[in-house]
Amino acid sequence: MTKIFNTFKTAGLGLALAGCFALSAQAQVTLNMNHQWPATTAGSKVDQWFADEIEARTDGEVRIKIFWSEGLAKSGEALELLGTGGLDMAAMSPGYFPAQLPLHVAPNSIPMKMESVDQANTLMKRLMDEVPAFAEEAEANGIKALFFHHLNPYLLVSREPITSVAQMEGKKMRTWGNDMPRMVQAAGGTPVTMMLPEIYEGLSRGVVDTAPFAVDLVVNYKIHEVAKHISEITLWEGPSWGVWISTGAWDKLTPEQQAIVEEVSAEAMERDRVAVLAAGEEARETLLEAGVTFHEFPQEEKDKWRAALPDFFGDWIATMEAADKGDAARDAITIWKEVIGEN
Repeated sequence: MTKIFNTFKTAGLGLALAGCFALSAQAQVTLNMNHQWPATTAGSKVDQWFADEIEARTDGEVRIKIFWSEGLAKSGEALELLGTGGLDMAAMSPGYFPAQLPLHVAPNSIPMKMESVDQANTLMKRLMDEVPAFAEEAEANGIKALFFHHLNPYLLVSREPITSVAQMEGKKMRTWGNDMPRMVQAAGGTPVTMMLPEIYEGLSRGVVDTAPFAVDLVVNYKIHEVAKHISEITLWEGPSWGVWISTGAWDKLTPEQQAIVEEVSAEAMERDRVAVLAAGEEARETLLEAGVTFHEFPQEEKDKWRAALPDFFGDWIATMEAADKGDAARDAITIWKEVIGEN
C-alpha cells in the first residue's frame, strides 16, 4: 500500500511540475518589432536597451525581437500591419500617417515651431498626459503608444551652400507629411517626398538638392559623403518616432507585465533625451573632421522664411475641427505655445 501511495505521490508531483512548466511556457511572450532606423542610431540603442530591460525585469517572460531598417515591413505599411496583427510592435513616425493619426502627426510634422530637444520632450509628455484624445486616436487604430523618441534639430543639409531664402528658389528638398512641403514652397523650393533610406541616393543623384536632417543622423546615414554643407537653421524639431504596440499584443501581457513595460518606457524616453543630446555634440566634431562646413543662416533670413509660412497651427485646428477633434487640437496648441513661450 505504501508503495502504491508513493507511486501516486510521485506521479502527482510530476503532473504538478509539468503543469508549472506549461504555465511558464504560456507566460513567455515574444513580440516582433519592426524598426524604421538602423541599429546604430542613438535612439536605436535606447530601443535595444528597452527590449533587454523588459526581458530582464520580467525574468524572460516577455521578449522583444527588433528587426532593424524595416526588416519586417516598410515604414509606411507598419500602421496597417499593427492593426491587423501582422506586427506586434513598431518603431515608426506618426508623420507617415496623417489620415489615421492626425493628432499625433502635428508635433511630428509641423515645421519651424520648436527649437530644442527639451521642448520636444516636454511637449509630448504633456500631450499624452493632458489630452486624452491622443490615446483614443491610437486605440481607434488598434495600437498603443509606449513612448516617443527625440531627434536633434533638423538643420538644412545641402550639396551646395544655402544661407538665404533667395537661394532656396528652385531647390528640391526632401520632405514628409503635409506641412513640410508647404514650408519648402514658402521659400520657393520644390518638395520631394522621400523615405529615410532614400535620402543618401537622392542627394547623390541630384534627385534632391537638400534635406532637413539632424547632425547625428547625417553621420549615421553617411549623408556627409554626398552633402558637405549644413546651414544653422532649424527647419523642424519635435518628438520623433514612437514605440508602439498593437492592442492585441498588449492584451497578451499580464497586468504585472504591462506595468513593467510602462515603467521601462518612461525610463527609456528620458534615457533617449540624454543620449540624443550627447550624440549631437559628438556628431558635430565628426562632421567637421570629415570636411563638412557649417554655415550661419542670418536671423533676418530666418525671420523672412518664417514670415512666409502658412498658419500651420490655425490650419491644423481647422482640419481637426472638420474631423470632430477641434477641442483636442486647440488644447494641444495651447500646451504647445506654453512650451515654446509663444503668446
